[in-house]
This record gives sequence, C-alpha cells and structure tokens, in this order.
Amino acid sequence: MNKLLTFALGVCLACVLASNAMASNDIVTASDHEAVLEIAKGFGSAELSVASKGTPVLKGRMEGTKYAIWFSGCSEGNSCSALQFLGVWKIKNFSQEKINTWNTQKMYSKAYIDKDGDLILEMDVFMRYGMTKKNLEEVFDLWQTSLKHFSRQLSQGTQPN
Repeated sequence: MNKLLTFALGVCLACVLASNAMASNDIVTASDHEAVLEIAKGFGSAELSVASKGTPVLKGRMEGTKYAIWFSGCSEGNSCSALQFLGVWKIKNFSQEKINTWNTQKMYSKAYIDKDGDLILEMDVFMRYGMTKKNLEEVFDLWQTSLKHFSRQLSQGTQPN
C-alpha cells in the first residue's frame, strides 16, 4: 500500500512540475520582441524595426488600419516593461466632447489630440512580468476591435463615441 501511495504521489508531483514548465514556456514579456511580432502577424501585416534611440517599434496594419506598438520602459532596447499600442489619424478640428465620450465609454483604449493636432487612439499594456500567449492574443483582439470601431466611425463621417 505504501508503494502504491508513493507511486501515486510521484505521478502527481511529476504532473504539477510538468504543467509549471509548460506554463512558463507560454509566458511572453515585452522584451520578447519576436514573440510579440509573431502574435501581431496573426492579426494582419506587421514588421519590427528600431526607432532612432534604439527603442523597438512594431508597425502593422489590421483590416486596412495602420498602427504601431512601442516597446516601452526598455533599457537599451531590452528589458522592456510595457507595450503601447497607437493609432494616428490626421484629422483636424476634432470634437473634444466626442473624445471625452469615447474615453468615458471605453475601458481599455483612450483617445486624445497630440501636440501636432493629430487624433490618437492609445492602449497601454503593462507586461513587466509577462502574460500568457493566449492573454496577449486577447489583448491584440481587443486592440483590433478598438481600431475597427474607431476607424469605422471616422470613415462614416461621424466622430467616435
């Protein structure tokens, strides 16, 4: 009986250790530029480059809408702690009231007018300790939905709300 109990406990321990090992291999951080790029490619075209100060940036297109992802909180392009998703539209005289309405109704993305007068849609994702690949895919899906709704309202001549 003791041998059977020992064997059963051994099998349970092996399963726990194996599941922990599989889970840790599934974690993506903001420093995993290539892993983030591969997920982005699952949602449309995407390419990875480096900005003038050495900061990685991913440029992509989802359903015809261009966007960028800045890897932020980086040290010399590595050890990044966050992703900043950005969409930019060259639209002037955009209603601050409509932007405020979007921001109060949307939980994850925010809209604003930058110093150049461009309309910005932004979504920040903190990833210092990473997240599962599946969760990051959900983040990309959320970004795609936000871009689609925002772009649709702009193309219909209405302002996002």
